[in-house]
Amino acid sequence: MQSSIVVEPELSLDCWNRLLDQVYRMARDIPWLREECGMVLVEAVRSLKGQSQYQKCAEEVLERLDAFKLGSTPEGVAVWLTVQASYPDSLPEGVWHNKDPLAKKERSRLAKILKEDFNKGESEDGKDEATKTGTTNPNPSFTWDLVFSEILRRDEQNKVDSKKTEFSQFWIDTVDSKCMIATYWYKFKWLT
Repeated sequence: MQSSIVVEPELSLDCWNRLLDQVYRMARDIPWLREECGMVLVEAVRSLKGQSQYQKCAEEVLERLDAFKLGSTPEGVAVWLTVQASYPDSLPEGVWHNKDPLAKKERSRLAKILKEDFNKGESEDGKDEATKTGTTNPNPSFTWDLVFSEILRRDEQNKVDSKKTEFSQFWIDTVDSKCMIATYWYKFKWLT
């Protein structure tokens, strides 16, 4: 994928799809490799450089994201944001509000995904679905960098229009809210 041999000099969609299937299968079945597989997928989409002749490749990336049930993982969010940046017309309906995981209506869901709070997830058909996770990682996922970069880019773009930045509200909704709840619970337990 990094060498672009699958797309240059001529696109081989069949090979592209077989490679995607292998990477997604590893991401799904080997939890401790999921983050690395996500980085490979993000770099694969970036290597397409937003060129219109590769739009079908971007669509296949998102199609498999759903098929392998990895859309509600940090890596799934990273892949989505990367495709969104280069191929916004490829985004399917009904996955995220306004096709944007950073939309205000998606904040609590996004916070759970970024914090890898998968233990009590529910699938769309109402059945409990737990995503396999690797061992606890003290370092945040590379997805946080992508999310923060995109929020800051949007703030810079909308600087003139708004006094309050999107980043500060995003931080409160996704990071501080959980910390504040834990702090209040600890104080309450200590006082009783």
